[in-house]
Amino acid sequence: MKKLLFLAASAGLVFTSCSSDDEGDANSIVGTWKPLSEKAISGKNGSTLYNDPHSTCYKKSTFNFKSNNTLSSTIYDENSSGNCQNFGTDTSSYSYDPGNKQLTVDGDISEVAVLNSKELHIVSDYDDVNGDGVDDKIILIMSR
Repeated sequence: MKKLLFLAASAGLVFTSCSSDDEGDANSIVGTWKPLSEKAISGKNGSTLYNDPHSTCYKKSTFNFKSNNTLSSTIYDENSSGNCQNFGTDTSSYSYDPGNKQLTVDGDISEVAVLNSKELHIVSDYDDVNGDGVDDKIILIMSR
């Protein structure tokens, strides 16, 4: 999962593919997801430390979790000139363990905090955002 988040954050990769066969059931990870925002949750008391929306450009990115356990990501992000640019498409293998709420992308494991018919929340990192000595959860929020 860290690879997924790393790819998304550093390269602006988006997963694309639009087939009704790839949508799966309402609480399945299978389908196309778009990034909405990133938030940090306090490891000490569970409060929201920040909830920042992604840029309009990055929101064009897509993450397509296919039923054959491949993830196709197409990333849009602003280039050095400030223009919205397609940084290409990447394909990775993935697996999702709903019992343990774990998403594995190319061998990197991440926690899935929320998965329902409309939203997918993936813990992308742990970091002491507020300086209290306790690691906080950094969560990537995506929607169908």
